[in-house]
Amino acid sequence: MTDYSGIVSKYEGQWAGRPKNVSEGVLFSYYAPGAQSVFISGDMNGWNSDVSRLVKGHDDVWRAIFKLRHGRSYDYKFVVDGNWITDPNNPDLNPDTSGGANSIVYIGGNGEVLHADNPERKKFTLEGRGISHTFFDSARYKRRFNLFYILPPNYDDEIPPPVVICLNNYIKSQDIEKHCRKNGYLGILPAPEIGGDFIRQGKLYIFAELLEFVKQKFRVDESRIYLTGMSNGGLEAFLVSMYYPDVLAASALVFGPYRLRNYKDKVKGMDRNALVRFLEGLDFPHRMLLNLENLPVYISHGGADEAVPTADAVALNEILEKLGGRVKFNYYPNEGHTWMMVDDDLPHVFEWFENFKLEKYPKSVYYTAPFGIFKNRAYWTEFMPYELTKPLKVKAEVNGKKKLKTAAENIKRVILRPSRKLIDTAQNPNVETGNDSASVETDQDKNIITITY
Repeated sequence: MTDYSGIVSKYEGQWAGRPKNVSEGVLFSYYAPGAQSVFISGDMNGWNSDVSRLVKGHDDVWRAIFKLRHGRSYDYKFVVDGNWITDPNNPDLNPDTSGGANSIVYIGGNGEVLHADNPERKKFTLEGRGISHTFFDSARYKRRFNLFYILPPNYDDEIPPPVVICLNNYIKSQDIEKHCRKNGYLGILPAPEIGGDFIRQGKLYIFAELLEFVKQKFRVDESRIYLTGMSNGGLEAFLVSMYYPDVLAASALVFGPYRLRNYKDKVKGMDRNALVRFLEGLDFPHRMLLNLENLPVYISHGGADEAVPTADAVALNEILEKLGGRVKFNYYPNEGHTWMMVDDDLPHVFEWFENFKLEKYPKSVYYTAPFGIFKNRAYWTEFMPYELTKPLKVKAEVNGKKKLKTAAENIKRVILRPSRKLIDTAQNPNVETGNDSASVETDQDKNIITITY
């Protein structure tokens, strides 16, 4: 717990007020004569609710001083005897994710606390940050959503840029626009309701609609479509990655609640074959972890995260490594569940993205889903389920240029369109279906193999 007693005592006698600059940093104060404890929780301390206890003076004002990074804003709340409240002396508020608001303090480039009349405050607005706005309409779900976007400096060139789709209110990131422009990316920041009301409710078709909207409205390099998300957005990006691994070049998942913590110790001693059997026995959506074998996934998490246990990220990394996937795990021992960690992590996210383009023709394809209502293809496989509302599974694996092994569950027909570099039907490859009653047809001109079960 931080001890401020030695530095705040000299400010006794001053009225409690909005945050202000003092020689030691930024002074926060709260008048509460009857309170037993007052803590401050916010972006400055990882939203930990019990590490920054304010010091009560003889004047019944509680105080704490923080050295805050210049050029940033900080959301915060006071925790008074366990009750979370906004700062009554600070008129500046910022909406939170639960429909309420946090207090917010703006720190200028020179460390000055910026009040509403300070022209430097414009740099913190969407206009000042160069973030534009439009609407995205979902025909399937009959909803209109706010959508914010960042154009790269070279957008007027004829070359389509890569795009990163950022889930869970990324307008609260204070650096996303800087990294999009620095790396030449189109940044898409959809409304958080797309995740909360749809993706996390199993209505994943919303992402297909969103992606189609982005491709129609903007020029996009379809071989370089990237996805990231933080907190619940990390979970949303995780779900989208499992449903749509074949349209993404890479994903970055930042302290998401993947609900894998209970499997951390179970998967540790498993080899790949045992892990595959284990995952195939799980309920959806975790059974779909096997869909990620070809998608590069970046994972990051903070050791001081009170909202989501680090074990979720550790388990996810362990699973993807054992599946043979391209995965990287960045662990920040002292970081909490904050936008500051998200922003500090962004250089690593974009560095990860720069390594990958969409892999259209992997040697092995595995795709499973709880139903086949909205998706009937993955990579170079196209499939027709027997029953649309029941789980399905498709596997196709190339061994050399003349052997193809397949398997399917709840599938009537599979159409395989591999590249000739992957497998050439003119060489009469051996196709194993694992089903004696299945028929195999080959179109050598188009390099297509059709399997009917």
